[in-house]
Amino acid sequence: MYQKKAFDTTAENDRVQKTILLVDDDEDEHEIFSSALKNANELCNFISAESCDKALNILKNIEPDYIFIDVNMPRTNGMICLEQIKKISRIAHIPVYMYSTGMNARDGQKALQLGAVDYIIKPNSISSLSILLKKILN
Repeated sequence: MYQKKAFDTTAENDRVQKTILLVDDDEDEHEIFSSALKNANELCNFISAESCDKALNILKNIEPDYIFIDVNMPRTNGMICLEQIKKISRIAHIPVYMYSTGMNARDGQKALQLGAVDYIIKPNSISSLSILLKKILN
């Protein structure tokens, strides 16, 4: 008698680890985002960069599943960073979210025109950010 081999398809095995890159000059924001991300999806690999230059260097070796970029950064602001990322054909397909404490509709539209998937106003609590990240990642 022929028997099929059963494959383990439990929910835990079906979930794929995602890599998230946060580009933000505020180191406190890295801690907040990391905590919220752990609450939203414990299988995520979190990578952070304090500047666009450091992010571009990381992106030479890693292809994250999602990128979040702070709009207001010194030297190279988030919009310019978004433009630079979208010019790299190997990673241009990666969803990028602009992430800021304050963005007006005009800046949001510019981000979308430059290739961002969406723009997010930074929530005022880790739990609110966790809920938002869970919606994006799942």
